[in-house]
Amino acid sequence: MFRDFAAVREVARARGPGRVAVAGGGDADLEESLREAARLGIAEPEVAPGAAEAVELVRSGRCGILMKGTVDTGTFMKAILDKDRGLRGSGLISHVFVAECRRLGRLLLVTDGGINIAPSLEEKAQIIRNALPLAAALGLDAPKVAVLAAIEKPNPKMPETLDAVELVRMNRDGRLAGCTVGGPLAMDGCVSAEAAARKGIKDPVAGAADIILVPGVVTGNAMCKALIHLAGDEAGGYVAGAAAPVVFLSRADDARDRLNSIALGVLMSGRAG
Repeated sequence: MFRDFAAVREVARARGPGRVAVAGGGDADLEESLREAARLGIAEPEVAPGAAEAVELVRSGRCGILMKGTVDTGTFMKAILDKDRGLRGSGLISHVFVAECRRLGRLLLVTDGGINIAPSLEEKAQIIRNALPLAAALGLDAPKVAVLAAIEKPNPKMPETLDAVELVRMNRDGRLAGCTVGGPLAMDGCVSAEAAARKGIKDPVAGAADIILVPGVVTGNAMCKALIHLAGDEAGGYVAGAAAPVVFLSRADDARDRLNSIALGVLMSGRAG
């Protein structure tokens, strides 16, 4: 199991260099991350003037990884989802954020804080499935998935708690395999064994979540940016469910985190999902 991004970058370096198509060029931080990726032997970038052009570089086989540059997220996703010239996979596309959590001493995956605004129950199940190949690439073959809510008991006024109950049921009867799903769990119950014990939570995922499934994009986006800008954790971002590895974070993210995203893309080369 990878416990930090230094290990991720080292494995990506051993597997690289991956050819990365960068959509729309980059700002100073992105240019720095691309230079560092090239220097380390992680990736060889090729800048395209727009999202559609970058997607075509991947479709043609000239590049193996797509990365968001200065194009806006909407334009970037539209090019990926184009029915004729995009990189659609077989189902839902979702975003997986990876944080190097210093207090936990390991990597934590959060999904989906970037693409699906208010996912349905079935979409949440697919978002979990989408995150599993990346988890496996990070050494988590049977990850623990916490379904995030504000409380630990089902409440009809909080639909995410009812979804959590059903997702746990789906996991137990084999409809959602390859992981252990727990919830509903508040944030402290997801990552703190001490907090879970104080609350008397018996959930097998409590205090040990590898993946946190958020109820919607607002919660996920806030959580991811808090981990970066308040906790100061290293991070990376990956788009799961496309036909090829796709990486991006926010335009506000620094060169270090963009380098981490590139490393995730290289790690997923040949096993996109």
